[in-house]
Amino acid sequence: MNTKTDWLALEKWAANQWPPEESEALGHWRLRASGGFTKRANSVLAVGDFPAEPDWYERICRFYRDRGLPAAFHISDSSPPELDLMLEDRGGIVTAPCFGMIAPAAELNARLRPHRDRTDVTAELLASPDPAWVEDYMLLEGHALEARFFYEGLLERMPAPKAFVRMLSRAGETVALGTAHASGGRAIWSNVIVREDRRGRGFAKALLAHLAAWCSDNGARSVFLQVLQDNAAALHLYESAGFKPEFRYHYRVMQ
Repeated sequence: MNTKTDWLALEKWAANQWPPEESEALGHWRLRASGGFTKRANSVLAVGDFPAEPDWYERICRFYRDRGLPAAFHISDSSPPELDLMLEDRGGIVTAPCFGMIAPAAELNARLRPHRDRTDVTAELLASPDPAWVEDYMLLEGHALEARFFYEGLLERMPAPKAFVRMLSRAGETVALGTAHASGGRAIWSNVIVREDRRGRGFAKALLAHLAAWCSDNGARSVFLQVLQDNAAALHLYESAGFKPEFRYHYRVMQ
């Protein structure tokens, strides 16, 4: 996958797996709002050509102003080339540069399969998150209490089939969590987190091994994920599992 058309289709598909509370189409673009929780759910998915409306920028600013949010744009290799510079000239600030990474599902399974056999952790796979899974996720990510309502809604809105994986120690302690969704031969991973005081012990690869197995069992030929460019530990983990960066994106937040 190395063409703009491929990236465009993938980005739109991936955006559907993180559904916002509110969405409005503007030509090829999509305006997303969710009370300010997460940039993915509170930004313009600005992929594809510019909107035909001459006042598109004013319309976007009004959409977010009416919701008490700053106008923010998801800008990637699929966005119009002029857009980023245009927003920079208007005072937009770059934040959260990310990679979109892809791996063949079969290669992931081959590399990660040995890590499924660990005896010091047990994997639980849920078709929907129970309250304990949500509680563990909020705790491990360090999210504020007021964000819980958003995440409960987000996890419910995520399209099926989906899997919520919990890795438990022998003592019954949650050491890692992750989410997967598969459709149309693709899969996406999100919400991958390892308890901070258990990192560096291989639990992440055990988690990924079970996510990879679920994706293959659900017909995925490739797996996609998004990761911050400055997260060196996560990049090393994913590259060692077989992922490669395919494209870049960032957010441009207007001041």
